[in-house]
Amino acid sequence: MSAAWKTWVLRFAQLTLTTGVTWVVVSRVGVTLDDTLSLRPAVPDPSTPILLASIATLFLGLTLSCWLWGRMVSELGSTAPGLIGSMRIVFSAHVGRYLPGRLWQIAGLAVLAGRVGVSGAIAGIAGVLGQAFALAAVTIIAAPVFLGSRAGDGHAWAAAVAVLILFVALASVPSLVDAGLRLALRIARIPSDGPSPVARMFGLRWLGWYLLNWIAYGVAFVLFVRGLGFSVGWLELISSFSAAYLLGYIAIFAPAGLGVREGFLVAFLEPELAGAAVGVAVLTRVWMTVVELVPAAGFAIREVVRTDGRSRGQLESEEL
Repeated sequence: MSAAWKTWVLRFAQLTLTTGVTWVVVSRVGVTLDDTLSLRPAVPDPSTPILLASIATLFLGLTLSCWLWGRMVSELGSTAPGLIGSMRIVFSAHVGRYLPGRLWQIAGLAVLAGRVGVSGAIAGIAGVLGQAFALAAVTIIAAPVFLGSRAGDGHAWAAAVAVLILFVALASVPSLVDAGLRLALRIARIPSDGPSPVARMFGLRWLGWYLLNWIAYGVAFVLFVRGLGFSVGWLELISSFSAAYLLGYIAIFAPAGLGVREGFLVAFLEPELAGAAVGVAVLTRVWMTVVELVPAAGFAIREVVRTDGRSRGQLESEEL
């Protein structure tokens, strides 16, 4: 079988698996075909100011993520590219999320950072560490949903606090953080021969930062759903959003968790939104993708213009 055919077979298998998992999840909550094909129930009473606030908050969360990556690069011993430079690199690398697998984003960080004098290896390590701490933070916030708790039954806070205590305890042991880091680097195929960056407060500090980052994402989602016209408890929304993201991330066959994330979000929100959960899940994907890719496109166009300008300048100097 040729390489081209293998690629097509792999893509078909990924599409089939993604569609199948999504359909199984959605069908188990009793969603009808009418619910699936209609977005009207998902926007019963939209509020433009609240929707704009959700966009601003989501962008703030993404910007904080860029800043954290740059801060991690600096802590690991390389020169940080600054906030704007970090935004250009991270937003552009985020496009790799929409390709199958989880290494494209890390590879993008390494390549783009190398162009501005940042160590590609350190950029990749910072990306791996960021994802690891982000997933730990997401797991903590998603704990109420995973443990079957709702805000009204009195156990949601206990579930979240219990998981938080567990992760804080793990993050407070440098040897455990170091072992997890080296395992993540081996999975990502990044050399790890240098000294460990793990210090006594390393894990605890970065877990706190990424908890703050994911709280910002959760607040943005709450604003988005309420901007559509639904009055749902903030804990249910934040925990459901985080749980769906985590399950979509684990589904490595689905680019950016496409379909799988929406399927689980429908399942988690259906008790609160009924059939409208499908439309809300679809609109959430559009909301997140637009806020993420529009800045990435802007940075990409800027990079193309700069590269073209440098090429023209070099050509003119050679002609002289």
